[in-house]
Amino acid sequence: MLHFIYRFSHLILNLLIAATLLSITVILAGYFYFKPSLPSIDLVDENVLQVPMKIFSADEKLIGEFGEQKRRTLSFDEIPENVKYAFLAAEDDQFFSHTGFRLLSFTRALLQIVRYREIVSGGGTITMQVVRGYLLSRDQNAIRKLKEIYLAFELESKATKEEIFSLYVNRIFLGNRAYGVESAAEVYFGKSVEELSLDEAALIAASAQLPSRINPIRNPERSKIRRNWILQRMHKLGYIGKGQYLFNARKPINLFNETDSFESNAEYFAELVRQTMIERYGLDAYNLGWNIYTTLDTEMQNHAEDAIFQNIEVYSERYGWTEKNNFAEELGDQFFDQIVLNGPSIIFDAVDEADDSESIFNKLGEIFESHKIPDRYLRALIADVQKDQVTVLTENYDKEILIWDDQYGWARKRSNNKKGPKPDNFFDLVRKGDLVSLSNSESNQRIIQIPPAEAAFVSMNPKNGHIKTYIGGTNFLKTKFDRVRQSFPQTGSSFKPFIYASAISRGYDASSLINDAPIIFEDENLEDYWRPENYTKKFYGLTRLREALIQSINIVSIKLLRNIGVENVRNDLQAFGFEKRRLPSDLSLALGSSSFSPIEMTRAFSILVNEGKVQEPVYITKVEDRNGNIIYEHQSFNVDEAEDNINFPWINNEKNIKPIQLINEVGSVEDFDPRSTYVVKDILREAMQRGSNRRRTESISRNDFGGKTGTTNDSISTWFSGFHEDLVTTVWIGNDDFSSLGEDEFGSTIALPIWVSFMEEVIPQLPEYKASIPQGISFVRVNKESGERSDDLDDDAYFELLLD
Repeated sequence: MLHFIYRFSHLILNLLIAATLLSITVILAGYFYFKPSLPSIDLVDENVLQVPMKIFSADEKLIGEFGEQKRRTLSFDEIPENVKYAFLAAEDDQFFSHTGFRLLSFTRALLQIVRYREIVSGGGTITMQVVRGYLLSRDQNAIRKLKEIYLAFELESKATKEEIFSLYVNRIFLGNRAYGVESAAEVYFGKSVEELSLDEAALIAASAQLPSRINPIRNPERSKIRRNWILQRMHKLGYIGKGQYLFNARKPINLFNETDSFESNAEYFAELVRQTMIERYGLDAYNLGWNIYTTLDTEMQNHAEDAIFQNIEVYSERYGWTEKNNFAEELGDQFFDQIVLNGPSIIFDAVDEADDSESIFNKLGEIFESHKIPDRYLRALIADVQKDQVTVLTENYDKEILIWDDQYGWARKRSNNKKGPKPDNFFDLVRKGDLVSLSNSESNQRIIQIPPAEAAFVSMNPKNGHIKTYIGGTNFLKTKFDRVRQSFPQTGSSFKPFIYASAISRGYDASSLINDAPIIFEDENLEDYWRPENYTKKFYGLTRLREALIQSINIVSIKLLRNIGVENVRNDLQAFGFEKRRLPSDLSLALGSSSFSPIEMTRAFSILVNEGKVQEPVYITKVEDRNGNIIYEHQSFNVDEAEDNINFPWINNEKNIKPIQLINEVGSVEDFDPRSTYVVKDILREAMQRGSNRRRTESISRNDFGGKTGTTNDSISTWFSGFHEDLVTTVWIGNDDFSSLGEDEFGSTIALPIWVSFMEEVIPQLPEYKASIPQGISFVRVNKESGERSDDLDDDAYFELLLD
């Protein structure tokens, strides 16, 4: 028996020696193979002061920040002992004894390459973390990992340990745009690094591993757990005494009370401002500490975002539950069982198994980061499923328990475009390992389904052009594609009001009659016929233009356009900012076959509301340098006067001295006939007080608003543009792949409810307007049947607005 044990032990020892020799051989061979292609390492770290560019709303709330926060570079001797010990305990307690990497970790990585064909665990010394900044890729593959090890080895031969450690603490990202411990000390505590207490030093070190997710601002509770783990490690390693550990572990987190945090989700708007400033000044705008003041109303912006998500969640629920990505096999039952029994502490408490702990971080981080969702939701993995409850691990590494109730009745599983039976419990809904989304609400945290549909939402004051809300999509983290100004869907019936405005300006009245009857157009080129239809599949005979626009009757719009002349209408529509070259030259123009962005539609409706006057969208009102000196200030000039009055002192080229505008001017645009726009505006107000629209808008409790829905063929795009005298808003809902939203979806079922939810919140802020008829319009009695002027004795008459 002893002989067997001896032989077995000898075999294991030989295998370890062989593995070690193999690792050393691979290291040496690989080093000479990759050495010519390795990037050079610059040991110089400049002493630079960089202050991010900050973007503020109209109410001076921070909505965006771009650029890095950097302070002075610290030498090794300037780094306080507590900071050194905190980072060593957290990241690499063997830093001063190894040669840049751990041989055991490298051997483990080789075995993973053989077994999985990739690097599964992370594993990284402080030296390796420093060199990662010099590599072009952060992929977890064998080549990158080997290059990282070789660079670490080379760095150790070029620099002292003290120099490497200084590079590390000066360059490491620690969350909230803080790069380096000096910057983090100022961001989180409003003090220099020399003033940090022990618990504060440990808290900053706690952000090193997952700075974007676990930092004192984003997740203070999880940061505190990580901080206390570091303090425990510092005690275990002999850096601090037991009393220091216990005393500091009890301390609450007290952050600098002026720590910046965004007060509204305005990423698409902030990105627009960022692009504008870079175009105007270049990349230096990032770090000069400029303050950009904008027109955005954060309260309205928040209401707009709430309105979008509340209603697209309802839309998604109409179509049932779809299967989710499952990671049970990848993470294993043991991991989920540990989460259920011990909570997320298993991720943080692996004191003597740093590589295994890091491996868990890598796996979870990759899962969460590869499935980006809007900030208002939380990603979570289902750790355990019971009939009446589920245990989940959230992306913030919290364990939560959710209880079943009837709110999940909508979640009927969808297969082959059909919905299955109503779920009775969690077994009918999810499986262990499913990646789901949670509503980020402490009062009602629940599993939700994020719909694939995208949205654009933009509001503008028609009188001064100020952009008040701006949402370019549902998920900026997933894509920065801005649907407010970069997407050009067909406009559908939301375009019809401009056809009618053209007609009224050319002699038609709101009471004019057009026969709503079948019509056939022959296309000689295609040898085919076009038989346009109304949405209702019915025809209504002689119809007044007012009624035709309220009911959005297609045939009347087509005949009206034919009667006026397509070319005449195309010329007229330029006054609303529509470029003629982008307008179809056939009768499909009457049905909204043209494609324009939501901001262009908002601008056009603003002209309609603003008595035909052109007002360009404005979004930047003032730019100040870090000392409060004004660099740019918007003045409310007419467009023609703007170029002569707005100055950008940093630009020498006179050709570039132009006002900051959201969209390009459309040539020289004259104001449109205010009488015609007023009549159309009045029709659209009435449209919101009639029939199904009235039922949908009655919660607004006012009648000084109007609007028009739009739906394109196959419900690919749905629109609503609504207005008040001080606020014009356009809502667009659709899919980026141009797939249908559903056969029963229209502008009235998705886009309009979003606008209504928004207006319910903001209408109290807006003054109530009474109609003021402009000169040149008479309010007269008209016979309903003939459309002609009538007298007081006509019982079949109504009052109508007619141009004099």
